[in-house]
Amino acid sequence: MSLLIVGVAIGSGFTTISTVGIALFGIGASMNANLALVAGAIISGAVFGDKMSPLSDSTNLSSAVAESELFAHIKNMMWSTIPSFVVSLILF
Repeated sequence: MSLLIVGVAIGSGFTTISTVGIALFGIGASMNANLALVAGAIISGAVFGDKMSPLSDSTNLSSAVAESELFAHIKNMMWSTIPSFVVSLILF
């Protein structure tokens, strides 16, 4: 959940993974958690944050190419993103 918030605030999934993601991966490793699940949760949160952030370059690019308003584009992306988020929230 923290990666989702950081991803939306920063607007970059890779930056989120390389900063907060590495720290949380280390915490997961020290807790003897399943590292595949930890990595999956980290990547899922960062990608969600990147996709839904108005600061994201990919969101701005696709909105500009489609010649639509940015927040209308984000609202339309929620139809496919929110169900994925709910499934990930249940699984992780």
